[in-house]
Amino acid sequence: MTNKNEGTASRIYLVVNFVILILITILFSWHATRYYSDWNNGLESFMKNMAVSLSYPAWTYDKRVIEQITAVMIEKDEIISVVVYDDKNNKLVVKEKKLNLTTTDLLFGTKRLDRTYNLIYADTYVGKVIFTYIDRSTRTFLVVSGTGAALLYIVSALLILNIKKSKKLAAMVNELNELNAELEMAFNELEETQNKIINAEKMAALGKLMVNIAHDINTPAGIIYSSLTEQQNRIDNVVKKFQSDQLTEEDFKDCLDTISELNQIMLRNAKRIIELVQSLKRTAMNEMTQTWSEVNVKSLVNDVLNAMHPRLRKTKIEVVTEVDDNLVAYTVPGAIAQILMNLIDNAIVHAFEYDNPGKIVIKFEKVMSRNKEEYLQLTFSDNGKGMDEETKKRAFEPFYTTDKENGTGLGLSIVYNLVVDMLGGDIELESEIGKGTTLRIKIPLTKKNA
Repeated sequence: MTNKNEGTASRIYLVVNFVILILITILFSWHATRYYSDWNNGLESFMKNMAVSLSYPAWTYDKRVIEQITAVMIEKDEIISVVVYDDKNNKLVVKEKKLNLTTTDLLFGTKRLDRTYNLIYADTYVGKVIFTYIDRSTRTFLVVSGTGAALLYIVSALLILNIKKSKKLAAMVNELNELNAELEMAFNELEETQNKIINAEKMAALGKLMVNIAHDINTPAGIIYSSLTEQQNRIDNVVKKFQSDQLTEEDFKDCLDTISELNQIMLRNAKRIIELVQSLKRTAMNEMTQTWSEVNVKSLVNDVLNAMHPRLRKTKIEVVTEVDDNLVAYTVPGAIAQILMNLIDNAIVHAFEYDNPGKIVIKFEKVMSRNKEEYLQLTFSDNGKGMDEETKKRAFEPFYTTDKENGTGLGLSIVYNLVVDMLGGDIELESEIGKGTTLRIKIPLTKKNA
């Protein structure tokens, strides 16, 4: 009887173990397939986004920006080399790092793979980028996961037999903790890479701003040059008449009047150049320093609008500001300036699509919360085309954009990070198709002596 019971128990044990083995195999296969798909899709998305960010610098042959962007790319663990070509198949930038395949890599079958993406700007082929990467992380994951699945089966079998149950469970918990630590490290690396990409985008935007200001300075500089030339001609003419005793009082007076008018013209245009340069200087310094200080909000807004004037004047957009002349806040001027610049640029590209007429209203005011805390509130609104529900939900996601050709998907993401992470505020977005968009940003005001 005992032998019969033992035989029955043994058969049940084998059936249970077989069922457990089948379930673990199915679970492992599903999980491994999903992990590889997520890894592959994530890496492909990263490469595509990087290719998009390289299209404009490749079009302008801006090697400095290409160097900055590829420097961020090569820091990703899987990527071992990035080669950027122009439209004539000439190498623009090559970034690579040394790859040492270990015995473990050879054992796991780690492969070296390539992917090529064309660089398209304004529907024009401007070059290509070739990524070389390895699938070490996926191979390692498969081996580790396979090992984990095998251990799970062994532990399950041991649990059925009630042998060393506590010890095996503790070993599995430790292994899971190690896997969680690795996942946390991978997440931190991803976050660091994202911050570097955002900084690269910020520097590229500042460079574009300087180029636009330079174009805007050309006009008053040309007027000054023309006025000086005319003034010199008038003086030379008077000197010739004086030397030949042909200078009359009327000629001399006419020369003085003309020179006076020309001086006024030159003074006005020189003042314009000084204002442009000072606005750019203050905006650029605020962008770079990111320090806390007291600032007149209206002056800061005017500096940003002066810096953005070359871009705005090419549109049909009217910008209206509602800011008290004496509104002073202790905050990070560079963060406020960058928030405004990104919001204006985002409205130009997405709300009005470059050439449509429209209106932007920028309003700053101090508000008091229910618990008597003081906030600086920015209300930024436009009467553009608005957003649908899907766009509103994903508006602050990095790399999400409705303009695949020109947008980078970082504008509103940078605004969100500055408002929430740096300034400790919050941001609300309201939008409706055909009725425009409104963003309300509340920033807590810190006392200067705090």
